[in-house]
Amino acid sequence: MEQGSCPRRGPFSFGRVTAGRCSSPVQGARRWGGRHLFKQSCWQTDRSVQRLIVTGVNGVGKSHVAARLGAVRPGVPVVSFDAIKLTSGWKQKPRSEIDADLARAIEGEAWILEGGPSLLSLALAKADSVIWLDPPEAVRAWRLIARPWRHLGRTRPELPPGNRDWPMPQYRFAMRSLKSRSRLRRRISAALAEAKALRVWHCRNQKDIDAAVGAWSRAAG
Repeated sequence: MEQGSCPRRGPFSFGRVTAGRCSSPVQGARRWGGRHLFKQSCWQTDRSVQRLIVTGVNGVGKSHVAARLGAVRPGVPVVSFDAIKLTSGWKQKPRSEIDADLARAIEGEAWILEGGPSLLSLALAKADSVIWLDPPEAVRAWRLIARPWRHLGRTRPELPPGNRDWPMPQYRFAMRSLKSRSRLRRRISAALAEAKALRVWHCRNQKDIDAAVGAWSRAAG
């Protein structure tokens, strides 16, 4: 891609792409909850993609996408918000400790931070880009069903030791998460709409994810 040009967007991106230039989201932008998903429509060059948040509700594949992003730019650290929050047995640290640890983790010039919408109020101001993973609910539900069996009785690679996956506790958590989907999507949408000069990929499918990963890869050159 030539420097200064706009990448092709997926159907759920903020704003529009017309004749290779980004236009205002006022006309033709996808809306959620009565609001435009993008407040800002300026798209930066690929080289500005250095501090990236991967967010979304539970079960959308955040850790998988973050690992893929880390693989294409191995010099950039991948930070799991769950790893910052948790001790063992799925217990959380005190909030003040979480905030301090997160602030230290994103002090650098380049990083990938993956986690749910609760991190946005703490980290958006430091980020220049966001990947919002938002697949169809049927896809997400299937992932939530399959996930505890992939690491049955073991801790996922991105988590601290002692946080083991067992089906029944994970399914109880998944049911609560599925019921909260609309509220959490509104929360993410509102946070992104208020952010300034932020590049966002709203990924509904694999094609959207591939486009975001491609731009992240090109930013290393």
